Amino acid sequence: MCRTANDTVEAGVKSKEEAHGSEAAAPSADERFKVTWNRRLFAEMKRDLARRRPFYISDWKDAYTRKAISSALFMFFTSIAPAVTFSSVLDSKTRVDDRPQLGPVEVILSTAITGTIFAIFGGQPLVIVGVTGPVTIFTIAVFNVADALDVDFVPFYCWVQIWSALMHMVLAVVNACDLITLVTRYSCETFGMLIAIIYIYNGLYNLIDYFVVKTSEVALLSLITGLGTAYLALLLTSARGWSIFTRTPRSLIADYGATVAIVFFCFVPYMGSNYDLTPAAQGDEISRTSIETLEVPDTVQPSADRGWLVNPADCPVWAIFLAIVPAFILTVLFFFDHNVSSLLCQAPEFGLKKGSAYHWDFFIVGVQILVTGLLGIPPVNGLIPQAPLHTDSLCDKEWRVRPGGSGCHDKVEVIVRCHEQRVSGLAQAVLIGLTLCALTVIGYVPIAALDGLFLYMGVASFAGNSFYQRIMLFITDATRRDARGLDFLDKVPMPVIRKYTALQLVILVCIFGVTLVPYADCLFPVFIAVLVPLRIYTLPKMFGRSYVDLLDAEGQAPVLSDTEELAPAASSAKDVSSA
Repeated sequence: MCRTANDTVEAGVKSKEEAHGSEAAAPSADERFKVTWNRRLFAEMKRDLARRRPFYISDWKDAYTRKAISSALFMFFTSIAPAVTFSSVLDSKTRVDDRPQLGPVEVILSTAITGTIFAIFGGQPLVIVGVTGPVTIFTIAVFNVADALDVDFVPFYCWVQIWSALMHMVLAVVNACDLITLVTRYSCETFGMLIAIIYIYNGLYNLIDYFVVKTSEVALLSLITGLGTAYLALLLTSARGWSIFTRTPRSLIADYGATVAIVFFCFVPYMGSNYDLTPAAQGDEISRTSIETLEVPDTVQPSADRGWLVNPADCPVWAIFLAIVPAFILTVLFFFDHNVSSLLCQAPEFGLKKGSAYHWDFFIVGVQILVTGLLGIPPVNGLIPQAPLHTDSLCDKEWRVRPGGSGCHDKVEVIVRCHEQRVSGLAQAVLIGLTLCALTVIGYVPIAALDGLFLYMGVASFAGNSFYQRIMLFITDATRRDARGLDFLDKVPMPVIRKYTALQLVILVCIFGVTLVPYADCLFPVFIAVLVPLRIYTLPKMFGRSYVDLLDAEGQAPVLSDTEELAPAASSAKDVSSA
């Protein structure tokens, strides 16, 4: 879980003077963030396995719920869309003699194989793995290096992953994932907001770009398809808060809302079959007067002229050792990216019960990288925002009235429980793999609908992010601030909240700017990592340790524990107030 650094902070901070006065008795930053590194090899991996082993059978039995089905379908669409998008980028950027070295088949196969492995053998099955944007950028960089060195890309890429796999395994064996305890909600939520903004930016950029490369009619239909997908998904997934229908129908609509939205708007462009702007059929030339659809091959075979198994001996000896350098960069990227995705999907507000397994999971990621390397396909790690969205989609929620409240502004959405299981993660990986048997059908999917799904994923990931809630405080009526459910509002002065949030927002904008700079974009995880020492040493000096601890530990969605009861929201009908 994201470390909640306020364990030593008193609950009632009455004033600024009292807050700063409490710092004298509080432990120093060095003491509170001190990492006790276990020097016994395999020690933490064994502890992870001991923690998760008693729940392995229940991980399968607990999947007998409607949530597992709806979550699997939701994760399928949210995983296949980025996979296909990133594969199209790799297809265009890794060409040798006008033939791509990597494409949709490789990315889909990588996502399916590794997703299956992680769902079965991973310690925390709620983590969704796949090919990410940073991995796509990294792969293109490796291709450019291989091209500059006049080395065959696929064998060189294979060795990069072999070395990185070994590094992952070594880090897991020596318990290096203990360092992740230094990462607090401040870094997690900044990273989560960054990925959300990147998804929204890419979705909007593509929808606007249609007005440049397509006719106005096609661009307008693409815009309607994209925005319609996002709006309908947001509308349906919020059904639990509706005042119409009873609880069961509202829950069904909310669970399957995103799936219904993407499927519906995949058909919308085909409703005008007599018009030229209808999407081109598979294999037909896509012109300026037709909506763009996914470009996929006709058969399941490597994009390059090779077999599925890579022969590592095809790489020169000097290039084998040179591959250690990009392998190290990949390892650093995954150490932060994967562990942060795991932190986010195990955030305290979800109230998970079965425990984490960071060291074992990182070892499994290393095994997966070895497999993908020998197959010559892209490596995978935990996905953001898919991983936290997966956990959120498995949560049972209800609208309750906060203690002491009475009006509609005192209602808060409460997580009653989370269905921790392995089937939804396994099912979405299998479904992605099955798309290889239906490439022709996938070729009919309008890209604009996937752009809309990107918009939805970005906006949906704001939920539960206290950074986003603090940003919204800037434009929230002072009399309505309590409705956002932020417990620190009566403990931290608003000027401190504003300055703290403004600084975090400036940092976020700067990091987002880095992602837009060619060749520098792959370095953005380094800037995210810098947030860790910034949080530990700098922010407490700027705003006061007690205030920072309160702000850094706040979650959005409260969890209903076994000993806590919130009053059901008042309504004219008993079952209308809960979802």
